[in-house]
Amino acid sequence: MKNILFCVLLVAFVSNAAGQQFYLETGMVISSFNYRNSDGDRLTDLKGTNRNGFGIGAAMPVMKSPWMVFLELSNNKYGATASDPEIGNFSEWDVSCLGLTLGGSYEFFKPRMINIDREGFSVTVRAALAPELLIAGKQKLNSQVYDLSGEEEFDKPFFFVKGGVSVNYYLTRNYIVFSRYTFGRSLLFGNYDGQEKLNIMSHTISLGFALDISHRRN
Repeated sequence: MKNILFCVLLVAFVSNAAGQQFYLETGMVISSFNYRNSDGDRLTDLKGTNRNGFGIGAAMPVMKSPWMVFLELSNNKYGATASDPEIGNFSEWDVSCLGLTLGGSYEFFKPRMINIDREGFSVTVRAALAPELLIAGKQKLNSQVYDLSGEEEFDKPFFFVKGGVSVNYYLTRNYIVFSRYTFGRSLLFGNYDGQEKLNIMSHTISLGFALDISHRRN
């Protein structure tokens, strides 16, 4: 609850200070883990799981062009499972990360709205960088549950490179609903003892609502 309140307050500040549009989105996060153990061996039986994600953001147009820059705070959850039938082991990971996304977007086919409100579709492509920090996580190994906080693979930020596309529908000049697909891949930074490493790939499908307060007549 504190994290969500912090997100709301920060994005509200950014919107009032400079933003011309702010939005909420929520959806499903389909994740997969690429994990190498301390011997450098990759776990081949890891399977991704579906979790949920939430984001709140503010965007500002670059001059009067279709380009926009945006800042978003998010809470994304990732998971994976692994099993070894030969020895009867089962593992499950659940992690929740708080992220700050900074990026740019370009909107195609925006409806022209002169004097009156007008409905219509547009398409937006986005690219961004997003550091994410673990705020909660656990690993279940058979019947034992372990806290992932402070573990080497999770004690540093995950730096995600993200790209996506959304289809927007203008209900009016000010109110927009959209559906969005976003692909993300984490990059490793910093020093790791041994060869134990973890990368995360994610596919996010979300629905959202945006309020545009720019009142542009284009």
